[in-house]
Amino acid sequence: MFSKILAAVDGSEHSVRAVELSADLAEKYGAELVLLAVFKPTRVPESTHSMVRTTRSLEPQHTDDELQKIAEEVLADAERHARKHTIPKIDGRVKRGQPARTIVATAEEVEADAIVLGSRGLGDVSGLLLGSVSHKVASLAKCNVITVK
Repeated sequence: MFSKILAAVDGSEHSVRAVELSADLAEKYGAELVLLAVFKPTRVPESTHSMVRTTRSLEPQHTDDELQKIAEEVLADAERHARKHTIPKIDGRVKRGQPARTIVATAEEVEADAIVLGSRGLGDVSGLLLGSVSHKVASLAKCNVITVK
């Protein structure tokens, strides 16, 4: 059923659950697992549209480099969780861009059968009003999308 699964990660609890589910599926189906951390540089480090969050104080001129490093740390943690499973291949990627569109574009690029990502716990109405990443991915993706709570 699945030969390649993309898991989008941001370091949240829901993201860790998404890694666990995607790793279980990859192990069960002998699928390749692609882990993706997307960062969107902004002048304000915490953004409702960023997949990577931080409590660090960032200077505007260093935001891009710092968010790249944070995304790499988030990815490394996700890889540690995934490696607890027997998965044929794990591919980790960090990309810069608008999270939902970057996730969908990467899924198309790697020819993923499914995208797995965490929900930040927003209800359907609140999520649509705020334009949550998981809602956008579900709307834009051409493959299966699994949202983990």
